[in-house]
Amino acid sequence: MALLRASGLSKTYGQGRLRVEALREVSLSVGVGEAVALMGPSGCGKSTLLNLLGLTLPVTSGELLVRGEPAPTRERDRARLRNEFFGYLHQEFAIVESDTVAANVTIPLEYTRPRIGRRQRLERARRAVESVGLGWALRRRAAELSGGERQRVAIARALVNEPHLVIADEPTAALDLATAREIVTLLLSMRQRGASILVATHDPRVAERCDRVVAMSDGGLAAERTNPHAATGNHGST
Repeated sequence: MALLRASGLSKTYGQGRLRVEALREVSLSVGVGEAVALMGPSGCGKSTLLNLLGLTLPVTSGELLVRGEPAPTRERDRARLRNEFFGYLHQEFAIVESDTVAANVTIPLEYTRPRIGRRQRLERARRAVESVGLGWALRRRAAELSGGERQRVAIARALVNEPHLVIADEPTAALDLATAREIVTLLLSMRQRGASILVATHDPRVAERCDRVVAMSDGGLAAERTNPHAATGNHGST
């Protein structure tokens, strides 16, 4: 059974002459412990697909199964599943610059049900921050960190709830080459924690380090291929 399976997903905006088909009839699955890369030019539908799969946008038509069960339709249930099942990593980091690293990383834990105590939240944040090599920065304000360090904070926040699937949208686009290499290595290492990875990227060097590459074009899937040696680390350069 796939961890996540989409069948015939479509997304349209507007009506009549203003109707825009952002995504059409996309079927895709992500297996347990798998890293899948979505590739394609800007505007091809990568981000829309990530938002549909990550339950941050409702689908217009099609079916989405999460661990074999239909994705919920009520927003309250969707929000709970988003927090329990997914970790999110954005191109622009999406962290609060004026807050400490600890405060940023504990944000997902604020919505955990049943609610956990402050001491436990801080301890889980500490472990997550240390796992990305930033234990020294726990009490630092995010604004004091470099771009690569802020992206590490974002990764720590994405994994603090021990997600089943991490969704990453162009996570290296704003980083220099050396830092991007480190971030991709760190992101893919989440599989050792049992997480699957779904990453949208323009960079073929990132895609080559994933188990499977899915190409998109004009709101649909264009091609798919596997990287049989990706998991062995043979694609170590970014």
